[in-house]
Amino acid sequence: MKKVLLILIIGMFMISCISALDTLPTAKLNSKYLITQTCASCSYINISVKCLDGFVLNNVEMNNNGSGVWVYSYTPLEIGRCDVIGKGDLSGVDTSFATYFNVTGSGFTETLGFYILILVLSLGIIIFGIIISDAPITVLGSIGLYFVGLWILFNGIDNLKDPVYTWAIGVIILGLAFYISSKSVYELIVDYN
Repeated sequence: MKKVLLILIIGMFMISCISALDTLPTAKLNSKYLITQTCASCSYINISVKCLDGFVLNNVEMNNNGSGVWVYSYTPLEIGRCDVIGKGDLSGVDTSFATYFNVTGSGFTETLGFYILILVLSLGIIIFGIIISDAPITVLGSIGLYFVGLWILFNGIDNLKDPVYTWAIGVIILGLAFYISSKSVYELIVDYN
């Protein structure tokens, strides 16, 4: 019985020592981003950052910000996941660590619900304007489509910004918005005369 209890205690200790890869906050494309690491007993921390196109930083020294917080200012130039691999002298012993952060166009993640909400609201207003034959309401709905199309062109969709797929989707939505608003304004002008 004592052996089983000892094995359970050692097993619980080993499981608590194993931790998942920590995540840093999401970064915004082309904006200053602080990579942080805590180590109160370190005299140095060096990091390398690997993004989709390979290593963008290689063995650079982090700055001690005081109170055991180390920082490095970095400006991400591509969307996607960036892995941070580091090494410091934790209590005088060289120790490695790894973490990562995601880079998005807006600095936010999981914004797919936002796109769906704006698209549904815009299409709802457009359909409502068509049903009641009110061109200004239809134009108002198409403004939401312009907004979503431009947002997709500048920021991509969620964690994806691709010069083919997301640009195509953005251009199609902008074309649809242009057609709906132009047709509605044309009908408004023709009906006015």
